[in-house]
Amino acid sequence: MAKVVLIHGAWHGAWCWDAVVAELQQRGVEATAVELPLTGFAADLAAARAAIRAAGSDAIVVGHSYGGRVITQAATGLPVARLVYVAAYLDDPREAEVPTTSSLLAASLLFDGLGMRVDPQAAAAVFYGDTDAQRATAWVARLRPMPLEHPSVSDAEAAWRSIPSTYLVCTNDQALPPVSQREMAAQASEVVEWPTDHSPFLTRPAELAELIVRGTPDGRGRS
Repeated sequence: MAKVVLIHGAWHGAWCWDAVVAELQQRGVEATAVELPLTGFAADLAAARAAIRAAGSDAIVVGHSYGGRVITQAATGLPVARLVYVAAYLDDPREAEVPTTSSLLAASLLFDGLGMRVDPQAAAAVFYGDTDAQRATAWVARLRPMPLEHPSVSDAEAAWRSIPSTYLVCTNDQALPPVSQREMAAQASEVVEWPTDHSPFLTRPAELAELIVRGTPDGRGRS
């Protein structure tokens, strides 16, 4: 069975995929969660591309949120079987656009000598609305700062133009508006929607593992 490469989103780390990795391993699927350096897009892209190369042919590459922007370029030209976007940016690097975030997330951003951060007092509501306060607090404590970078135009071809893709729309998302997700998902090969927050890898790992391995739950998808 194909290997799975998991790319986390902004402020997070490889830890956020731990439950999904465990679920995939129970299904006999080898999975690698990449720790992005979050020191700049070029460094994140290099880390992801190295992991995808190491996975070999026919890998399934999964990106969450900002990680979608990473896999869109990192998978280009590599023998990837499928891309999975989890409430993620599915855009074209040849077209510079301002990132679309919710007003809640935008109001929660902090900028200081550490870089761009999310206010710890607001992060649970933004990212982890489906979980209890104790676990959400533990997850918020693991968030990292990252540089403030605006999207720039690149000559790279968007990987989703040549590789089959699945997009998971999270309809209760308080970070990336569902309406924006649906607009981006229109470019994907298939689309599925779940009534979840921005982080289903933490609250629905078994279902997400199934989606990664099998595509949409009914095997057909919506294009």
